[in-house]
Amino acid sequence: MPLLLCGEQSAQLVFQQQALQFSQQQCADSVLALNEVEADEAWHDEALQTVFSQLPELAEQHKVRRTAQRFYAGLGRSLSLQQQFVRIASLDACVTQLMQLIERGSIGSRHPFSLLCGLIKKDEAKHVYVSKHFAQHLGASVSDMAEERLWVLGALMQLLKQQADQFEIIGVDLDKLEKRLELKWQ
Repeated sequence: MPLLLCGEQSAQLVFQQQALQFSQQQCADSVLALNEVEADEAWHDEALQTVFSQLPELAEQHKVRRTAQRFYAGLGRSLSLQQQFVRIASLDACVTQLMQLIERGSIGSRHPFSLLCGLIKKDEAKHVYVSKHFAQHLGASVSDMAEERLWVLGALMQLLKQQADQFEIIGVDLDKLEKRLELKWQ
């Protein structure tokens, strides 16, 4: 949960900042799209916070949260806005696949958390589209996207595998996730 929550909070901040920047350039359609993504991320954060509040405290919860914060800060240290949107699109594509594995995991497809993950998955798929659109609008090429996808996937898997035992509890095989994304992006 700390990994998911940090991701949602980080995304809210990024999309909020970009919406403000685009509003200064008077790009109403862009601001609307970014605000919609930010609203989705805020809803995901609120829903995940509710779930998290009902779980027992993880032994190294603060350590996990700090590690996740470093990961998301590293993602944000991009060379350009174009690269940042490519990274966001890549990360959201990973999250879409992760949510699908949770949704179909061992807790059952009718479990409230599985249903929540299914809703988040659908929103994240929209976010991939929005971020990819902005990246392309800013000049990102197919090769730029391919290179960043692999970097994001490697960094994300390094982060997630630190909590592999927690993912196993809910029936998520991180190796399967990694292979699925590698195949998808070849």
